[in-house]
Amino acid sequence: MRLCSTLATLLLLSSLAVAQNWKQVHKKDEEKWSKATGLDIYTIHKLWRAASQAADEKDDDSRIAVIDLEGLAERHDVLLVTYHGEHNCLRLTVFRQLSESKFEKIWSVEQPPDATGFCDTNFGSAKAEAQNGVIKVRVPASQSDGGTSYKIYDYDWNGLTYRLADEKDAEAP
Repeated sequence: MRLCSTLATLLLLSSLAVAQNWKQVHKKDEEKWSKATGLDIYTIHKLWRAASQAADEKDDDSRIAVIDLEGLAERHDVLLVTYHGEHNCLRLTVFRQLSESKFEKIWSVEQPPDATGFCDTNFGSAKAEAQNGVIKVRVPASQSDGGTSYKIYDYDWNGLTYRLADEKDAEAP
């Protein structure tokens, strides 16, 4: 009985330590991205929470990979890329910037039409960025002769929303 009680206490303490650890991890992420973007920490936190699928931020293992204020700026849009899970799967979220600190979530995607996800593979890491109004996602697909091939997805604005505009295979430069 005493062993069960000790194990239960250790389990409870370890779960509390993990929850506190995520809070610290998220706080450091928010500080880093606040410095990188010039947005205040509170705004970074609100964007991250709006992009999250977790109901409780203490249980949220997502991290910020990219905050791009430039690539979609023509429409006053901001790309936030987060990653989560064992395979660092990406979630892309676009916010429309309404004022210096007010943003509206307008679009989000976390997997291509084939439902495979934008995840790291044994061949490398998935990446996403915005360039000239187009969101580009690159997922490593295979490796041969020392080179990696990628599945490239381009999402662009169709006047109402972002949509998949192109999907192709490409070799790494």
